[in-house]
Amino acid sequence: MDIELTRHLPAFIAAAQTHNFSAAARQLGVTPAAISKNIKTLEAGLDVRLFHRSTHALSLTDEGAAFYNRICPVVNELKEVLSTTRDESGTPAGKLRISLAYQYGRQYVVPLLKGFLERYPQIELDMRFEDRIVDLFEEGIDLGIGNQINQDASIVARPITDIDLVYLASPEFLKKHGTPQHPNDLEHYNCIVYRSPTTLRRKPWQFCSPTGERLVKDNLKSSISVTNPELGLELAVEGIGISPGPLFYARELIEQGKLVPILTDYQNKLPPMMIYYPSRKQIPAKSRVFIDYLLEHLGADTHDNPATGQ
Repeated sequence: MDIELTRHLPAFIAAAQTHNFSAAARQLGVTPAAISKNIKTLEAGLDVRLFHRSTHALSLTDEGAAFYNRICPVVNELKEVLSTTRDESGTPAGKLRISLAYQYGRQYVVPLLKGFLERYPQIELDMRFEDRIVDLFEEGIDLGIGNQINQDASIVARPITDIDLVYLASPEFLKKHGTPQHPNDLEHYNCIVYRSPTTLRRKPWQFCSPTGERLVKDNLKSSISVTNPELGLELAVEGIGISPGPLFYARELIEQGKLVPILTDYQNKLPPMMIYYPSRKQIPAKSRVFIDYLLEHLGADTHDNPATGQ
């Protein structure tokens, strides 16, 4: 490709990611007309049509998608070289884009941010609180914090803390309906089920018996479903039904007597909370110092970490 055409790549990549010239223009700080002109010049230089255009939609052609998939790793590699070179020249600096699970981030990461920013004043944090699986490469995110990640060999995941899953109900609910003694008893109780915010599918309830047998309960009796585990616990407090939840979410409500753990002999674990990032030979300094800072304060080896539920 003619080296002169490379200056049009940012417009192409932004448009491919946003599917919208106006959104791409806002991302790059230019006008939609400039984005359109850059892409037309790139198409002319490559002698290929990169986008399907209509009044209401913008999408990649097959050739455009193939070009995007080939060019992105090259551009990302160039960004890494530039970032690494810049990092080696001095203090960690620049914008650090982080996606993190909403409640865990709010409860455990947010209280650490003031200290981090005081230690590294040249880093700007772009925090995205969201309960979903993110694509670090596709979305331009530096770090993720959560327990749901894409299984990808190009991703490094380091555990922060274990997550104990508990099932809870309010004292009033249990007084009125009784306390289930076995997962099979749940068919007689209203259950507050969780739906994946990504797929909207109901998540089955999983248990581990005292003998190690794994039990899965699906198609539970339920009058309500949620896509946020914190909301499920709030509904349980109101006496609507039984809700599952990570212990670190629920600990305060248990201590206050608002919720009671049930089926404790069948308690299960969720995948651990992790900090994950693209696999690289050289991790940018801004990412490295945040990872180290987080593990220093919340890491699984921290003896009195309240998030472990131990």
